[in-house]
Amino acid sequence: MERLFEYILSICLFYMFFSCLDTQSIDYSEWTEEQKAQETKRLEYENKWFFQGSIVNQANHNTLIAINPDVADYYSEKSVAHSKIGDYHIAIPLLEKAMELDPKETLYYTSWLMTDLYKDYDRALSYLNQYDEYTPNKTDYAWGENVNFLKGEVLQALERHSDAITEFTKVINEEKDFATASVYVYRGISYMYQEMYPEAISDFDKAITIYDKSSMGYYYKGITLLKIGDKEAAIEAFQESKKLIKQGYKDSDPYKEVYNEIYLMQVEDKLEEIQ
Repeated sequence: MERLFEYILSICLFYMFFSCLDTQSIDYSEWTEEQKAQETKRLEYENKWFFQGSIVNQANHNTLIAINPDVADYYSEKSVAHSKIGDYHIAIPLLEKAMELDPKETLYYTSWLMTDLYKDYDRALSYLNQYDEYTPNKTDYAWGENVNFLKGEVLQALERHSDAITEFTKVINEEKDFATASVYVYRGISYMYQEMYPEAISDFDKAITIYDKSSMGYYYKGITLLKIGDKEAAIEAFQESKKLIKQGYKDSDPYKEVYNEIYLMQVEDKLEEIQ
């Protein structure tokens, strides 16, 4: 009985799969609005049961786009899997179409994506500024990240450190006691590049106070201490960073390199270099 059930299920999935692939041959312009609404609802529900990026899920998105060509969300949702696996030649045109249809809503995701995943910093800064301008005098968030924080990342990557410090300071002033260790680490890095070493060390210490497992904070504090000639304190900072990384305290992401990410070998090489 169990084998019979598995057989029937496999047959159903087989026909479902090929029916999804064949939907593009249908002329949806002849459908009534009620038919389109019912099919849209069915496909949206069905997509909850298939992995993002699976053949059926993507085929369903093709159908959703064919039925609803003016809905930006379907283009954006279809692009996500392609972004994650590096199919940018597919993902970006989909995002551009979504931007054309609904720039404000699409920028909530796309401005973050260009910053943290694509690392297309010139385009990211343009998108972040455009998104921020929709609601002036208000703290905006792109994919859950403070827009000023993302701007700071981008400006730092573009070596515009004075502007980056301004953006990170806005985040600290906006979020006050809820400001994360990362914003202090990143502002400290820009202070370091501006040769404002006391300010940099103060920010790294603040980051470590907020999160005493900040291997990144210790590492960049060590770099700054070297620049002012305090080799002994720098070695202590690097050793603490190394210990924390070995214990698993390291910012990382399965889909991308974290901005300013540090690695164990990097810390070990620095220790070897100065010892």
